Amino acid sequence: MEITGVRASLLDVNCYAIAAGDGAEGSACVLVDAGYDCADDLAEVLAELDWHPVAILLTHGHADHVLGLPNLLERFPVPVHLGRPDLYRLEDPAAGVSAQFAQALAPLTQGWSAPDAHAVDDGDVLELAGLTLTATLAPGHTEGSTLYAIEDPAPAGDGPGEVLVSGDVLFAGSVGRTDLPGGDPTAMTATLAALRDRQDTPVLPGHGPATRLSHELSTNPFL
Repeated sequence: MEITGVRASLLDVNCYAIAAGDGAEGSACVLVDAGYDCADDLAEVLAELDWHPVAILLTHGHADHVLGLPNLLERFPVPVHLGRPDLYRLEDPAAGVSAQFAQALAPLTQGWSAPDAHAVDDGDVLELAGLTLTATLAPGHTEGSTLYAIEDPAPAGDGPGEVLVSGDVLFAGSVGRTDLPGGDPTAMTATLAALRDRQDTPVLPGHGPATRLSHELSTNPFL
C-alpha cells in the first residue's frame, strides 16, 4: 500500500490519496476527505505519481472535510462515499458547526450545491482501486463519523496488514470534540472503547500527524 496526501489550509485537514501499490489495478487510488482548496495541490501530487482516483471517501460531513468537493469533483468526477447519518450535512456544510465558525464559512459556502454521495453503512466492505476497505460507523464527533480499515494487499515483511483512517474520531494524543451539533459524548465513549478490540495498526487521522493504535491506547488520556 502507498499513501500520500496534502494538508488543506482550512483547519489543516489531512487529505489522503491511497493506492494498492505493486501495480495492482495500475495506478488507481482512493481519496480521503476533501478539505477546502485541496484540489490543486492534490492534483499536482497525483500527476507526479500518475495516480488516478476512482472514489472519494469522506470520514464525516463537517465543513472543513467537505468544502473542497466541488473543485475536487471538477478535476476528478468520481463517486463520493459518506456515512449515511451524515448525508444531510452536505445540504448545508455550515449548519453543523458553531455559530462563530458558520459566520466565517459564509464566504466559502456561497453558491454551494450539495453533491451526490453514496451512503456508507456500518460493516460495509468497499472494493476500490485494488483495496479492501471496511467501514465502521463511529458516532460521537458526528452521527455518521466513519472509520475505514484499509487492508494492505501486499504487506512488506512483518509490516501491518492494514491502516485505519480515523477522521476526527481519533488523533495523536487526542480525540474529536463532541460539543458541536450532532456530537454525542456517550456515543463517543462507546466508539473509543471499541478501539481496544482492534488490532494494532497505523492510524491516519483527519488532523495532525499519523500515529499507531497501540501508542494511543497506552498514552492518549482520552483512551
